[in-house]
Amino acid sequence: MSPNPKLLVIKGSLFLAASILFISCGNETPKDENLNVTTEDTTFSVETSDVSYSLPSPLQIASIFKKSGLKFKAGITSQEKDPGKYTTNLSKALNLGVYSADLSYTVLNKQSQEAMNYMKLSRQLADNLGMGSVFEEANLSKRFEKNLSNEDSLAYIIAELQMVTDMYLDENDQQQITSIVFSGAWIESMYVGSKVFEKEKDKELNNKLAEQMTILSSIIGALKAQEAKDPNMASLIADLESVKTIYVSLPSVKNATADSDDKQMTLTDDETAQLTKKIEELRTKFIKG
Repeated sequence: MSPNPKLLVIKGSLFLAASILFISCGNETPKDENLNVTTEDTTFSVETSDVSYSLPSPLQIASIFKKSGLKFKAGITSQEKDPGKYTTNLSKALNLGVYSADLSYTVLNKQSQEAMNYMKLSRQLADNLGMGSVFEEANLSKRFEKNLSNEDSLAYIIAELQMVTDMYLDENDQQQITSIVFSGAWIESMYVGSKVFEKEKDKELNNKLAEQMTILSSIIGALKAQEAKDPNMASLIADLESVKTIYVSLPSVKNATADSDDKQMTLTDDETAQLTKKIEELRTKFIKG
């Protein structure tokens, strides 16, 4: 089956994620000769709307944070090892996103055994969502295990896995799952970043936390465009809007001039604490199911 042209738009951010990582690692050539991932575009497109939302992948967010000083801290990723506890499609998709963010974080920090664990957990949740077959496409699971010692190859495989997953969901008219998964991945990525910031107090990491808040409006827009497909999405949208409400009310954000660049915005420690407290609350809610 030839790929839907729109799918190339949806997958673009994933391909870019891999390329960004490889540039930061010194342009090394992946050792997995079976890989066939290229950069196409950087736009995440909502099929049910005329609006296109530009969203990075979990891998790209993890790479951005890493280059800003994000270090590996054991124990801050999801410790929930029983995917069977998630019974609704919403909770399954959210935690598939959580696991995908943790997978990216552990891969970029060379935690191969942890990465393998999150790959297995992701597959179990995908099975529970009825799309476990995507892990068999191009032997993705076996290739991941085979290349555990090669960070570059693992990043390519993660990007390819996400591409296959998104194509599957698009072809089965379940695009809302993609948006929900991304929501879980974004919350987990922000949570991990905030926990490392609490320990390191790195200014650059603080800046990146503020920068990633600019994605939130697009996430909410993508969810609203597909809300009719799952009545439980209304609660997720409300949860994410509560984070946005806190962010826009922060003095540093309110007092920013019209020509201010969020990429250069620095929140005070107290403001960061307010924001990340809410993110942690939602993350706990998502993981509890």
